[in-house]
Amino acid sequence: FPSHDRGCLVLIAGVSVLLGLVAVTSLRASKTPLIPGKTFGPRKLFELIATFILLLGDAAMGKENRKYLPFSATLFTFVLLLNLLGLVPGFVMPTHMIQINLGLALTVFFLYNYWGIKELGLLNYLKHMFGPFSGWFFPLGVFLFCIELISHCIRPLPLTLRLFGNMTGDHMVLGVFTNITRGLFEKGIPVPVPVIFYVLGAAVCFIQAFVFTLLTMIYIRLATAHEESHEEEAH
Repeated sequence: FPSHDRGCLVLIAGVSVLLGLVAVTSLRASKTPLIPGKTFGPRKLFELIATFILLLGDAAMGKENRKYLPFSATLFTFVLLLNLLGLVPGFVMPTHMIQINLGLALTVFFLYNYWGIKELGLLNYLKHMFGPFSGWFFPLGVFLFCIELISHCIRPLPLTLRLFGNMTGDHMVLGVFTNITRGLFEKGIPVPVPVIFYVLGAAVCFIQAFVFTLLTMIYIRLATAHEESHEEEAH
């Protein structure tokens, strides 16, 4: 990676850890830790993120998979901060580099497969890719297994390209409209267009972090679901 991209990654990682430590310290020092904080700060920020991820995780993965929520919350926060960094003047958005997005996608890919094998065992994990086909229908199960295997292998690709394409496009649009209105600002004519696009850009940053995390949760749910869960979903 170029040095400025490495610097941005280290910066975001450091900010995430620092904010987390401040939030934990504030939570431990509170006499009423179960009551949300009244003022907005690191604790309130992480309480909002935790509540959002909890509701999203229960809907996408089920309550039985809450043990994977810390990873999902960390992933969401990290991707969101990476995206938002591109809105700060003088900084480069790390998610404009396909290598960084691919690294995140491969991390998700290896972890959900590892958790699936750990939860079900290697044989059962491979078995559920065959579907319900057995006996005379076994060849159809082999065909289904091949399709599932290809589907698993290409999952990092759409995760990578979706984040890269949407964030790069959003940043380009913001840059174009900012350059168009720069001359008017220099002449003293107030134009709210850049502000509007900054708000829309922040919304896109959130949505893309949300989509990346939601797809991760779905992959974890599919990888760790037991056979009876697949049968219930089929019915």
